[in-house]
Amino acid sequence: MKMPNAIEQELIAVCGLNCLACSAYLNNKTPCPGCSAPNEKHKRKSCVNCSKKKCAHEMGLQWCFECDSFPCSKIKSINKRYTTKYNINLIENGQKAKESMNAFLTEQKEKLACNICSGVIDQHKKECSECGAQFSNIV
Repeated sequence: MKMPNAIEQELIAVCGLNCLACSAYLNNKTPCPGCSAPNEKHKRKSCVNCSKKKCAHEMGLQWCFECDSFPCSKIKSINKRYTTKYNINLIENGQKAKESMNAFLTEQKEKLACNICSGVIDQHKKECSECGAQFSNIV
């Protein structure tokens, strides 16, 4: 997938993950519609049963960072796994998005665009979805 001109804010998951650069979203065989899509469009049980998504929606929020309790224990738990395994700090993402969603989306686009072919770098696999180039230093 080529990096679009702009990342839509609907592609930012409730927890702060960028769905555009997620392995599930980039999967050509059974692509995910993005975490913000209605549950009936999801094939993955983990997306339908997401406790962060359910909590935010019950509170009338689009993203966890809009909550007065951010970062709560649910976000801290997933953040620990994502910072350790993928070097993605969801709390930092939420803080940046809360400060300025447009600036956050621009930063995400710059960080996750392949400098070789302008493809989207899969933030889980650390490889370009277009040319397969490997990237070890994505932060």
